[in-house]
Amino acid sequence: MNNNNAQLTLKAELGKIGFNLSDPGDTPTSHMPKAERLARRGELRRATNALVAHAKAKPENLTDDVLLAVEALSAEIEIINRQMMMEETAERHIGGVTASREAALFDQDGNQVGTLLSNADLSNAATIAAKLGAGNRRQNSTDDEGCASLTDFFRGVANMRTSEGVRNTLSVGTNTAGGYTVPTVLLPGILNALVPASALLTAGMNVAVLNTPAKSFNIAATAAIPTAGWRKEHGQVAESEPAFRSIEVIPRSLAFRFKISRELLMDSPNIEPALRTAIAQAFAVEIDRASLLGSGVDPEIRGLRNIEGIHKLPAGANGVELKNWARFINATRLIKEANAPAPTAAIMSPREEETIALFADTTGQPLRRPTALEGWRLTTTSQLPTNIELGAADDTAEIFIGDYSLFTLFMREGISVQLLNELYAETGEVGFICHTRLDVAAMYAKAFAVLQGVRAPAAE
Repeated sequence: MNNNNAQLTLKAELGKIGFNLSDPGDTPTSHMPKAERLARRGELRRATNALVAHAKAKPENLTDDVLLAVEALSAEIEIINRQMMMEETAERHIGGVTASREAALFDQDGNQVGTLLSNADLSNAATIAAKLGAGNRRQNSTDDEGCASLTDFFRGVANMRTSEGVRNTLSVGTNTAGGYTVPTVLLPGILNALVPASALLTAGMNVAVLNTPAKSFNIAATAAIPTAGWRKEHGQVAESEPAFRSIEVIPRSLAFRFKISRELLMDSPNIEPALRTAIAQAFAVEIDRASLLGSGVDPEIRGLRNIEGIHKLPAGANGVELKNWARFINATRLIKEANAPAPTAAIMSPREEETIALFADTTGQPLRRPTALEGWRLTTTSQLPTNIELGAADDTAEIFIGDYSLFTLFMREGISVQLLNELYAETGEVGFICHTRLDVAAMYAKAFAVLQGVRAPAAE
């Protein structure tokens, strides 16, 4: 039956049951606005339901003409569905490409070396995916690099039953360490889980996901704010200290291993968030420590405390107790005098957080935070020691202050996973090594300060 006859049959059968299907005229559905196309699809579905209900009411109602009418409705619905799917795919692709271009990270020679994710981006896995160019993949897809889940990926690495998409991904090959790189489509979930687990990311640090094959590269950073000066006609322009400096970024290896029972990995329906959280927290703990305190001596990265140019505020020969907000105000002044952005966060140990929470005035009332510090995030990490020796004291700590949007974590090659075949075989468990390569850099070191010599409160 040709299309005209099918439409006549459709109209006749709908007329018999009293269903009035609107006539779209000569306008093809591909030229309709999206709202009209959705409305048309809804009307077609209602017509289909009406015909099917009529056919089920009595056996004699199920005629060849009714079947032809239902086929005609289904064909038009399918056309609209395909058009909608193609447009959505194009929108996701264009959106992902646009977002990834806007977030492109370049070295000082102008070569693109990766993608920069702002701290705001990291709060949303969908935004991360768009910036990384993974936003045009469906969440449940097993195409491309796709895996249905992180759990499926680990099952595949452990040679367990998994999805076809995972098998295709793992068949591509291994890296030089014998591990498999976590697919890009799964990386946003891990990065998103890193934020609440890391004091630095909670404070506002950015993340740059690198795609350069180079072992290291250089980026431009601010060394000092240039000084502008008035000049007479034909007069010389006043000199100021160099405004920019080159920072070498050298991602270094960070890894941990863990084990899990084969039964739990294969059968547990809620292992996905536990896996994601475990990976994120394991990395986050050491990222916080090394990014703040790292010596810079291979294989450790150089942390904020040891970056040249950061303000350091000592507290006498033996340190002092923290009794009020004065030292935070002192640090803010130093940072502002360097023409750096005002601090937005402070990172400290849980002991110092407790000390601050117990600040009290002379009457014993809680001490209000000064207006200048009201918007600050006060974050904690267990990785900051409280037993630093200073003079005769052996209980001092440090507090890191600054605008952490000027501090960036560089992640090379994402995260790779290696199977430990024999280590836990006797206990029926599966072992994995998770590995990544990281470095950090301060875009303007003078935007940061560290309060040193913070003593423990005297016992009452």
